[in-house]
Amino acid sequence: MDVFSKLGFEKLTETVVGKRGCSGKAYSYGRIFASLFFSYLCGGECLEDINTLVGHFRQRQDTDLPGADTVGRGLKELSEKDIVYKSESSGLSYRFNTAEKLNILLLRMIRRMGIIKVGSHVNMDFDHRFIPAHKYDGR
Repeated sequence: MDVFSKLGFEKLTETVVGKRGCSGKAYSYGRIFASLFFSYLCGGECLEDINTLVGHFRQRQDTDLPGADTVGRGLKELSEKDIVYKSESSGLSYRFNTAEKLNILLLRMIRRMGIIKVGSHVNMDFDHRFIPAHKYDGR
């Protein structure tokens, strides 16, 4: 938590993805990511694990992090328009999202940590492999 704070990730997040809410009382996107990151770093495996851990996080002075519902809503707010790919072989359509703002945020975070340097080249390429899930909410 100290490293996250020392590196100024909360302010960095706000400069990249913008402010959240208009009243000034909403949890910032920086706090949302902090809650998510700290949960996973403490062994959490899904959003709901945040609710188990958030009480422990609050034991640290001046730390107020959102629960799983707020984190989930915040992540949905940051979603961008889906790209639809239609397979020529099967005729099926698949949706995916490149999350451009979040990729920029990740690059700036790893640059701030000193993992990459300004002017260096980073390949953000990844391969898509569509696997039918046959789930009720799968598109």
